[in-house]
Amino acid sequence: MKKSKFKAMLLAGAVASLMVGTSNQADAAVIAAGPGSFAAGFLTPVSVGTGAAPLTFVNGDIQPHNVIASADFLDKATAKKTAWCKGYAKTKCPVFWSATIGTGGNTPVLGLENLESGKQYAFFCSIHPGMKGTLVGI
Repeated sequence: MKKSKFKAMLLAGAVASLMVGTSNQADAAVIAAGPGSFAAGFLTPVSVGTGAAPLTFVNGDIQPHNVIASADFLDKATAKKTAWCKGYAKTKCPVFWSATIGTGGNTPVLGLENLESGKQYAFFCSIHPGMKGTLVGI
């Protein structure tokens, strides 16, 4: 077996085990980046309950990634009170956001309380802008 194929299989297994480990709650949802996601995109669409339902981003790729809402932004008043907005222009703070994580990492996606039920939200990785996905509020 080729070394690159073996690595891809190991990473796929790591993503699967991380997804199981982080989604043991009935309401938990996962956004996953699998091997080669920097070229293929996120494993989506992902449906998540609006409000405080947990959403975890799991990275099984060899590249670091994050999850950033790409077309929906917080209003100025909410952005002023939101920690991750400090790095964005006042009118360009994303509705939801995650920290950047490396291979095998997982992190919560913040901002789910800003989602609307029945709406679709596009997101991307700020390091790999061609890497996209869709989040659906339920």
